[in-house]
Amino acid sequence: MKARNVMLMVDPPIPARFEGIMRHARARGWRVTVANRLVRAPRGWDGDGAIVTLRRDAAVVRFAEELVRRGIPVVDLTLHRPDMALPRTIPDYEGAGRLAARHFRDIGLKRAAWFSAEWSNVQRLFFAGLAAGMGKTPARIVLADLVPRSRLDDPDRFAAALAPRLRALPKPAGLLAYNDEEAARLLGLCLDEGLRVPDELAILGIGNDAFLCENQIVPLSSVEDDLERNGYEGAVLLERLMDGAAPPPEPLVVPCRGVRARRSTDTLAVASPVLRRALQILSARLANPPGMAQLAERVGVSRATLDRLFLRELGRPAHAELLRRRLARAKELLRDPAVSVAEVSRRCGFCNPGYFAAAFARAEGATPRRWRRGETGA
Repeated sequence: MKARNVMLMVDPPIPARFEGIMRHARARGWRVTVANRLVRAPRGWDGDGAIVTLRRDAAVVRFAEELVRRGIPVVDLTLHRPDMALPRTIPDYEGAGRLAARHFRDIGLKRAAWFSAEWSNVQRLFFAGLAAGMGKTPARIVLADLVPRSRLDDPDRFAAALAPRLRALPKPAGLLAYNDEEAARLLGLCLDEGLRVPDELAILGIGNDAFLCENQIVPLSSVEDDLERNGYEGAVLLERLMDGAAPPPEPLVVPCRGVRARRSTDTLAVASPVLRRALQILSARLANPPGMAQLAERVGVSRATLDRLFLRELGRPAHAELLRRRLARAKELLRDPAVSVAEVSRRCGFCNPGYFAAAFARAEGATPRRWRRGETGA
């Protein structure tokens, strides 16, 4: 069978997305060409199918339209251009916003804001998920509304436009940025302006670029949007289309993996210093926490008072908060393949691996082993 010739016009060139595409391409023996979309689309290309990320780039749009006219399958990996009817596999944009909101609420934040350099359908979906998850419309800061488009990369314009708006935000608040690069710009500005991260503004990016997130002065938390699977599922869909299958009626939505928490959101946004101390004790002793009576004694209040503080400031009882923190720690440990699931269970204080697996599945929609492999209940 003749090897299929597939064109990739994918930008930005995120390694995880390319690896997902190439995992399927290698298995199927594709001949893959990668075009530099920043120059121009290839003229007269004659192949079997293409994978693209459509945005504003007119050359890529024209290329995709030409292939569709010629009956050559094209798969889009984004939803920036919903006006163009193409088969798609897309990240769960609204789901990412909801995950961000859940993370902010979990650390006690009741206010959130959004930042992006530009505004498109994808940013709108992220914002909608954040608003739905917070239960209120967050503040929205879009740089393109404040400075000319040609000056979006100008650091002086960036600082002059954003600094007063960041200072004016009610605090403490969570700040969700469109991607990790924009989150890093925000972090730098906050540090320049003397705004404390995460105590005043807890910053969260999207994409989980480990190199970028972990090499900031304050390492950045980020939503893991699973672009490896996004690319892989896009390649699988293209294979089906090249085989003659009908395009699906709706985009295939790839769920996010969760939030990778780092220091930029490592805050205890609670008003009560007593509750803050209790939470610090629980976090330090997840494997062997004190009982509620002992915990109350250590922070100098009655058990009834401590129970009321948990419900008033976090909206959940102490045992639910302990479980949430144990599961968050479990996800961190599960990212290390050298740590067995049983060992994760033990370190996080679960009575046995079976109970751990059941509790994890209820919260995440997948058992620890499936979650570690990148599977979910969706």
